[in-house]
Amino acid sequence: MLIVLGTMTLALGQAAAGDVKFGPVLTVTGKITETNRPAYNGLKDVFFNFHQRNFERAFEFDILSLEAIGMQKARINHPGWPGPVSVEGPLLRDVLAAAGAEAGTVRITALDGFTTELAASDMAEQDWIVAIKADGQYLGIGGKGPSWILYARRDGKPATAEDEERWPWAAFLIEVL
Repeated sequence: MLIVLGTMTLALGQAAAGDVKFGPVLTVTGKITETNRPAYNGLKDVFFNFHQRNFERAFEFDILSLEAIGMQKARINHPGWPGPVSVEGPLLRDVLAAAGAEAGTVRITALDGFTTELAASDMAEQDWIVAIKADGQYLGIGGKGPSWILYARRDGKPATAEDEERWPWAAFLIEVL
């Protein structure tokens, strides 16, 4: 038993360190042309069912596929935070392009059910990042992960409360409407 537990601890320690990456962290559904997973199945997709989200077409991204799109870095400064945060991840527009998304509005859903909609004009205003790392560490469940969708202001000013309210953390689903 101790040997198995020790092996599990080692594997979990590696996953926490970012050495082991597995499983989908973000799903894009709706008006997309690329798919890599089956349509919604009420028996198997219990989390989507819980959030009352079903779909015919979907593209799942894991950490490796998000990294392969191209990692961008941004330093976000918000007066209410203890200090600036450096985030890394692909640009939202590149994630959407990889899924073959039509231009238009997207609805982003977080693990806790929080949703926000971004029109194409909202996405064009800023360079939205699908952050999977903050300050060099992969984002985990319970800390803003699996993905945090946000931007560094193009004007270089610190983020405002209104900016922060638009940034869904623990995002797992993007629906192209």
